Amino acid sequence: MKVNNLNVAEQRATYYTIPPEENLLPIFLGNEDVHALGRLRSRWNLVTHEETIQRAIEERHSLKELTVSKTGRHVNQGTIWLEKDLRKKIIKEATKLEMDTGNYIRGIIYSLNEKLGQEEIAERERQNKIRHDNRKISLPLTLNKDLREKLFKRFEKELQKDELREKVKKRPAPMNGTTLEDRMLQEVLNNYLMEYLNK
Repeated sequence: MKVNNLNVAEQRATYYTIPPEENLLPIFLGNEDVHALGRLRSRWNLVTHEETIQRAIEERHSLKELTVSKTGRHVNQGTIWLEKDLRKKIIKEATKLEMDTGNYIRGIIYSLNEKLGQEEIAERERQNKIRHDNRKISLPLTLNKDLREKLFKRFEKELQKDELREKVKKRPAPMNGTTLEDRMLQEVLNNYLMEYLNK
């Protein structure tokens, strides 16, 4: 599919021969439509508006519903070149929906942009929920010398495990003056509390 004269500032690397008239479809885009087209182009990381409209038409079947927006005056005039079979399908689909072909194509562009925007929001919310569910709560706990020594004595066997030492070593050391042994004790206390609560 080729798009001619979308009336949007864009450098054209190549010039196309004028296609047969039976393959052309006129389209008029409002400013909101052009912005939606630009957002689609950015989301799909495409180079030209031509590729974007082609991809939008290919993706039209993923839409559950078509939203034709009030996009103001459709002042951005363009002509879309479609393969004859695809052009017939688009006209047939638009007729079935009792719509003008231009409105149908504008609706595809606008609706796909809305759908992808909602999917991005949903994905962002899902990631935020994962971060929220996996957050760690830091409880300030002061262990004086006597209590620390008693805890080291109480968990002496657990603190001698090489597996625990390697696990704690892999983590970045906080800049609070704690030793490796202190951090190992912290890990043991955390595990002990988890075991106690699971009883």
